[in-house]
Amino acid sequence: MAKLNLDKFKSSASSALSKQKTQGIFKEHHDQHENIVLDKLTSRIKISLFPNDIQALKHSIESLGQIEPIIVRNVGDTFEILNGNRRIEVAKALGFVDILADIIEVSDEDALFLPYLLNSHKGFDVIEIAQYLNLLKVVHNIDDAKILKKTGLEVKAYKDLFYQDNGDGLKSFNAHFNALLKKYFKLKNGAFDITKSGIDLKIGIDAAKANDKTKAEVYKFIYKLSSL
Repeated sequence: MAKLNLDKFKSSASSALSKQKTQGIFKEHHDQHENIVLDKLTSRIKISLFPNDIQALKHSIESLGQIEPIIVRNVGDTFEILNGNRRIEVAKALGFVDILADIIEVSDEDALFLPYLLNSHKGFDVIEIAQYLNLLKVVHNIDDAKILKKTGLEVKAYKDLFYQDNGDGLKSFNAHFNALLKKYFKLKNGAFDITKSGIDLKIGIDAAKANDKTKAEVYKFIYKLSSL
């Protein structure tokens, strides 16, 4: 297995590696490809909270096969996913039994940072970053100083967005953000009254009719508008 030096990837958010550089680092390890049974894959960190469109990737893999391996590390008789969740999702959708992977050596702690470092060039949603930081702190007991050193992210800038995931999908997210938006925006006749940079919007959310995905997208939109 290839030994990974985490310092090669990123010491701060301002020096995030481009996709090309990331692939360049792993080029020397391409002889480490192995096919891994999908049932053997596990995950401690998944930053993407919201559904991704996988149709283009699915078409590519159907037509050309899997060009880019996922990245994992060996943990006992399983393999922890460090990069490649969308490719795994497609592989399962296509009925694959296994998937091509690069197996690397990295410490338990450093493995917590790689899902962010290897994908930061894609631009995560601010809410996804907040929940990732929350997970590092609450579940894995990583302190703010170490998070800043490894990722360049200041925890205090995101704390207002932290929420407790009760394992009920987007319901936990929506409950937190409904309360957060009520705190920051006026609520008139059941509608949020949002005024920002010459824009005046009134958005009403019918909790009984709107599904969790729709409400989550609306809450994300309102939050992004507030941060312009």
